Amino acid sequence: MAVELERWEEHFANGWGFRPVASEEMDRLATYLNPRPGQWALDVGCGLGGCAVGLARLGYRTLAVDWADASVAAVRDRYMDAEPRLAVRRLDFEDERAVRELLPSAGFDVVTMRLVLAFMTDKAAAGRRVRSLLVPGGAWVVTTPLAERLPEERRYIGMTAQEVAELIEGWQQGCWYDLEPDGPRCFVLRR
Repeated sequence: MAVELERWEEHFANGWGFRPVASEEMDRLATYLNPRPGQWALDVGCGLGGCAVGLARLGYRTLAVDWADASVAAVRDRYMDAEPRLAVRRLDFEDERAVRELLPSAGFDVVTMRLVLAFMTDKAAAGRRVRSLLVPGGAWVVTTPLAERLPEERRYIGMTAQEVAELIEGWQQGCWYDLEPDGPRCFVLRR
């Protein structure tokens, strides 16, 4: 785990991100979320903060979390002007005790995981943590590449059909859409 964290620290310290968040992506997501004043969002694995600041611009009071200190610092530096609507802190979402201690149970209307769930070691546990953090009717938004759409050497960054089946199981409502043909898929799952 330390080697992996070191890799991510270097990645974000160099200002490298992944797929930038386009305004069209956030506009489309807003049609599925229907944000209202006073709602709270949690962006897990915030990276350089594109999705988190997008949520804040939609009107959510947003907490962005990442396990890499360099990510947290980058978001603070890039989006200082978004405070107080956007806050950021370091949190390893796979650490169940830390999540329980730092995040309010049933405290969020939306939890987003953009290009992060595929990297988590226990996706089912992550899903249970998200469920405990959502208010009734809250939405879990997972944006991820699908493994079968990726070249063999990059399939580890996507989710398999089996992982997708496990992801969507047990949610009250759900829908999905592709960000672009054969691009990442966005799942919007409601509690």
